[in-house]
Order: sequence, then structure tokens, then C-alpha cells
Amino acid sequence: MPASAEASIALLHTALVDLVLAKEPVSAPVVAALRAVPRDLFLPDASTEEAYKDNVVVTKRDVYGAPLSSVSRPSTVAAMLEQLQVEPGQQILEIGSGGYNAALLAELTGPTGHVTTIDIDQAVIRRARACLGTAGYTDVTALINDGHFGFPLRAPYDRIVVTVNAPDIPPAWTTQLVTGGRIVIPLQLRGLLRTVGFSWDGEILTSDSMRPYGFVRLQGAGARASSPRMIRIADGIRLDIDDDQDADPDALRGAISGPSHIHSTGVALSPAADALPSLDLWLATVQPTYGRLHGTDTAIGPDLPLLPTPAGVSACWSDDSLAYLTFTPAGGTGVEIGVVAHGPDRYRLADLLTYDVRVWDAERRGGPDPTIRVYPTDASRASAPPGRLLTKPSAQLLITWD
Repeated sequence: MPASAEASIALLHTALVDLVLAKEPVSAPVVAALRAVPRDLFLPDASTEEAYKDNVVVTKRDVYGAPLSSVSRPSTVAAMLEQLQVEPGQQILEIGSGGYNAALLAELTGPTGHVTTIDIDQAVIRRARACLGTAGYTDVTALINDGHFGFPLRAPYDRIVVTVNAPDIPPAWTTQLVTGGRIVIPLQLRGLLRTVGFSWDGEILTSDSMRPYGFVRLQGAGARASSPRMIRIADGIRLDIDDDQDADPDALRGAISGPSHIHSTGVALSPAADALPSLDLWLATVQPTYGRLHGTDTAIGPDLPLLPTPAGVSACWSDDSLAYLTFTPAGGTGVEIGVVAHGPDRYRLADLLTYDVRVWDAERRGGPDPTIRVYPTDASRASAPPGRLLTKPSAQLLITWD
């Protein structure tokens, strides 16, 4: 490669790391790893300019165009590595392979440690092996395996990082983790995605960090364990809920086609504050029902406040009614949170959702994230604090706002 091309790549690499650090202040070891690993070698089909942008690059899609594998956004990767807290000499398992993250992990654990990266997709593993070899990370072990089962042959691990959205926490992930170890998991929580850092005491996983990031969907046995329901309630409008919640699609269709009630909460949001993920998670843990409503203002009706897409908005429902958040301009670049409710129970649902938004604003806004404790399905929680219990096929998740 000509010296001028190498210099150009080096400048792009440096600029990307500087951009990541502006978004995600991380520790010196993570910074060193980001500077050491050349991302372009893990994206041979992308241009050099594309490789050094802070973007997700999809490397494989299914027949419908949905992403199956990707090289993640560097700022997201940096945040996850910070959550993982890798130390030199550790044994690490990565579930969901792309190559780039495994190389960063190899830099962090060093020559006395070891990284095993697994993926259920043979083509993904072939690609990861080739990229790791080109970049010089030949000591990383890349294997085909269903991530739901971990990889017991190299267990136990000091650190496990999951780089696919996880609807459940299978027992293999904790049984293959040393006591005192750490695991980072992008969890599905009542329609929300949160990348959560946990410590393991041999019996319970306890969270100590949380970021509003998600990844590609899990494949294999774990994908069938728990999946969200998508309820179409009108043209261009759907409600996504966890499969452990009940909702009557016909009743909700009837509700949204009927009269509505619009209520202002008096609570404003600034885009710079980035407070919406906290509010969404608060509502997901205090509302009896919770899901994400997706649609457009024109789908709902031209006289109702804006319903943004594609992330959807917080929604709750009763047997025959539905309520959801809306956002209207409120001075400068800010927005005011409103509530729109439909159906016979619309006034009560609007009051309930408005009350919880106001409680968040008064008591939780700007405060710490909740704590998530993960128990086996058959474990006793006699000494556990009160909170929202989410039952997964393989685990019980207790979410508390301490």
C-alpha cells in the first residue's frame, strides 16, 4: 500500500476514535484498543471512508432484508467494552461474531488471555476468521455454535459479552461465568432494548450499568424462547408487546377508531438532555401493561399530535382502551409530552399515564438507572426488594428503582 494511502487511513482512524471519545468517554485501555485495531480490515467490502464512520455496517441480511450480522457502531462497541471491564489475562466469550469486537477484546485481554467468539451462522464465522487473520489476530478462536448454549468446552469465562438482542438469559451464560465475573447483555425489556452490564456472585446477576443500545436479533434456540407480539390495530399502526402480556387486538382496533382524549402532562423534553430512554424504562416498569406503538400522525388522524417513528412510543392499554405518549413542539427545539387515549376507558388511562410521567419528572429524571437482578426461574426471592418482575423462559428479572 502506498505511504500516502496508509497516512490517509491513519488520519481517518484517528478522527473516528476522537469522535467516539467525544460521544463515549472511556478508560485508557479501551482507547488504546480502539486506536490499535484497524476497522477497515473487518469491512473489506466497504470503502475506507465508510469503514471509519461511526455507523453500523450490515454484513448479512435475511431473505426479507432484515439484518442478521453486522459490524457494530464503534461508539456502541466502546460503551460495551467499558461496561465489560476486561482485564489482562482474562478468558472471554463473545456471543455473536463479526471480528472487529473480538479483535478489540484480544487487545484488552492481551497475550496472556484468550478470546473465543461464536456464531450460529457458518458464513459469519468464515468471514470473521478471514478478517481476524488479515488483521493479525490469529490467536482468537472463532467457532460455529448456538449462542444460547454458550461454549462449555472453554469455560469458565471471566467475561462474557453478548452482541445480539437477547429475549432471555439462558442458564448456560451464568454457569459458564466465574463467580465475580461480568456479562454484558442487550436485553429485551417489555419492548425496549437496553444493553446491561451485570456482575455475577454465583447465584444472582446484578446490574451496575445500562445503555439504550440494541443489536441484530438472536438466532437459534434462544430466538424461539420469547419473541414480541406485533398487533396491527389500524392501517399503518401496530402495537409491539412482549408475549407474556395479554391484549385483545379486536378491542384495541375498536378503541383507536373511536373517540379520543388528549391530555397535556406539562412535562417538557430537550433533545440535548437525552432523557427519553429513562422515561420509557420508568413507564415500562411502573405501568401494569406496556408496549411500543408504531405509526404516523396521518395514520392516527390529522388532528392528533405527532406520533414519531420508527422507534415507536410508550403505550399502555386495558381490556378495551389504549393510551400512548405524544410530543408537540414547546419552545425552541424542545417538545412537551402529551397523552392521547382512545376507548371507553380513555380518561382513566390518560390520567394514569400522565401521573407516571409527572412522577418521573419530579423524582426520577436525571437520577440513576434502575437495578436489574436476575434470578433462576426456581429461585426464592423472599429477601428481594419490591419492583417489577419480568418472567422469562429461563430467568426472573426484578427491576427496582432504588
